[in-house]
Amino acid sequence: MSAMIECAEHGSSNASFVCTHVRQSLIDNVARGFCYSSLDPDVEPCAWCDHCDQMLTNGGGDWNEELEAVAKIKLLCSSCFMKAARLNGVAT
Repeated sequence: MSAMIECAEHGSSNASFVCTHVRQSLIDNVARGFCYSSLDPDVEPCAWCDHCDQMLTNGGGDWNEELEAVAKIKLLCSSCFMKAARLNGVAT
């Protein structure tokens, strides 16, 4: 079960994690791709942009310190996560 967090926009909600580039898409409405582990808010979903996905693929598919430094993982509520998914063309 995902941890609960308090979102200024959505109130109490499940936690999710995204790369800074996905979070930026919520600010400027520019789609950057949305690769994700799950859309189920109960499993603490994670998402990353196309750029981070390419770096992940080029690095052998495992997250490492270098990639994490570029991704700058951010905490989002599950409602913001789903909003970012829709903005990036993922049907929710």
